[in-house]
Amino acid sequence: MPKVILSTEELRRLDTKAVKAGFSERVLIENASSNMCCLIDSLNLGNKVLAAAGRGNNGADTLACARKLANRGYNVYAIVISDKEVNKECSFQADMLKRLGIHIGFVKDDYGLLRVKELLHKVDFVVDGILGIGVKKGVEGLLKNAIDIINAGGKKIVSCDVPSGLNPDTGAVTTSAIRAGYTVTFLSYKKGFFTGKGKNYCGKIYVADIGVSRELLEKLT
Repeated sequence: MPKVILSTEELRRLDTKAVKAGFSERVLIENASSNMCCLIDSLNLGNKVLAAAGRGNNGADTLACARKLANRGYNVYAIVISDKEVNKECSFQADMLKRLGIHIGFVKDDYGLLRVKELLHKVDFVVDGILGIGVKKGVEGLLKNAIDIINAGGKKIVSCDVPSGLNPDTGAVTTSAIRAGYTVTFLSYKKGFFTGKGKNYCGKIYVADIGVSRELLEKLT
């Protein structure tokens, strides 16, 4: 088992320290997504990718990663799955994709999930960023249905930070969670990767920094 495994509370404290040190949320997203892009590129999963993002910063990480994969020559399809308004960082990254002419769509209801099914037939792999470390209870409705469809698609899946639907502290899966072949997690391993059902959902785990290492952040007061 890895030497350093952190809880979501500990990880949020490190994020706060990074912001206090002068890193804006946007810079952290750009840094994290760059490192994730490099790792994905090294896996040789194919050239066609579906980036499935949620409404928060995890979704923003995923959309930023999608842009950088497109810059490397990948054929990228991006979708934002949420029946609620996206946050400002996710909105910013979505607008960047639009301005660059990279395919992006918005799925706000179950009818829109038909598009997800169509895209799954076109791609080699999926980058999952629907939900992040904030999951504490079961996923329901649109997000659960999206997760189930992606799992059933038979494609290789890379999860951003944590497989969507997995409780990062306990490893619990109350309803549905992404069954990732790979997880690119930020700063450190999460407790839930090694407890409960976590080990059955994460696949091979890679740890990426966010432009500043965990060791440096832990030294800050």
